[in-house]
Amino acid sequence: MSSPPPDRPRARPSRPSRVTAGVVLAVTAGTGFAVRGLWPGAGAPATASAAVPVGTAAVTRTDIASEQDVAGTLGFRGSYRVVNELPAGIVTALPAPGRVVRRGHVLCRLSGQPVLLFYGPVPAWRTFAPGMTPGPDVRELQRNLVALGFDPAHQITPDGTFDWATLAAVERWQQATGQTVTGTIALGQVAFLPGPLRMTTAVTPLGSPAATGTTVLTGTSDAPSVSVSLSPGGPAVRRGDAVAVTMPDGTTQVRGTVVSVGRVAITPTQPTPSSGGTAAPAIPVNISIGRRPVAGGLDQAPVQVAITQQRDRGVLAVPVTALLARPGGGYAVRPVAGARSLIPVTTGLFDDATGLVQVSGPGLAAGLRVEVAQG
Repeated sequence: MSSPPPDRPRARPSRPSRVTAGVVLAVTAGTGFAVRGLWPGAGAPATASAAVPVGTAAVTRTDIASEQDVAGTLGFRGSYRVVNELPAGIVTALPAPGRVVRRGHVLCRLSGQPVLLFYGPVPAWRTFAPGMTPGPDVRELQRNLVALGFDPAHQITPDGTFDWATLAAVERWQQATGQTVTGTIALGQVAFLPGPLRMTTAVTPLGSPAATGTTVLTGTSDAPSVSVSLSPGGPAVRRGDAVAVTMPDGTTQVRGTVVSVGRVAITPTQPTPSSGGTAAPAIPVNISIGRRPVAGGLDQAPVQVAITQQRDRGVLAVPVTALLARPGGGYAVRPVAGARSLIPVTTGLFDDATGLVQVSGPGLAAGLRVEVAQG
């Protein structure tokens, strides 16, 4: 059921008020029904209730969750740097900031010589050539040559041994990319990174000299992520927890998964929104939101993250607009059928995402239809 319009006295509170939802609910429900004269002796004309349109909704058995919003920052996972392992030279080509470089493409050029990207967790540390000692770096090279299509007869066994099939694939790769065909790959001609690189910073600007061992550029992966800083003692999360992320446009909401939670509270160098404007110690949390495009490409834009604090499963629930404030405190619902006498209820968790509230009381059962305020 959709939420009632904002001018209704019993409308559910906005998302930022979720932490105090119980207090807000009590105030709005109590004052709202007194104004509409739905209670005997409320002081409003008896005809006022006729002006309040009502609908019906069924009591449902469902899961109810309470959430807390925290501020987060949209970004990309990982932090990587490309170091020049070639002889000293001049930086003659760099990708534009924000551009994503993928396997087999040029990361940069040193004095006109390309440095190409291969995927793998182990950095290159030596020249690739026939007769070299087997190792994990050779296995990475073999897997990249296969992935790029330079082993058309499927003769490479990626076992880390630089054999004749690997040599033939290297020569095909060199010929296809316009390099001198030698069958060997000098240290620095390829850079191994875990995956695609999204360019962020040119550490050594275009036209500048780059000595061996100099960082040329830095970047991230192309996988969007959200980072938050949680105050110790605040909302608790664990790796694998599901969260809801409201994107920078303020309306689009996507599912996120917590992929890492810091074990040590650290003090940020600058105040963050989630630390209340002060550089207080906080626990860093990283959240994956899949590989969906970032709305508007707004890297480092603020987002809101809804963290589930408590979840009750298989409980009875009604729309919050079904609650009637009872004289002297508490709530009730009005069934549609039968004598239409009020059923006192005890409220539990309020689920702002669905507009439902957990209820219990004598005579309540799943499927029972009750009145709800309706715009």
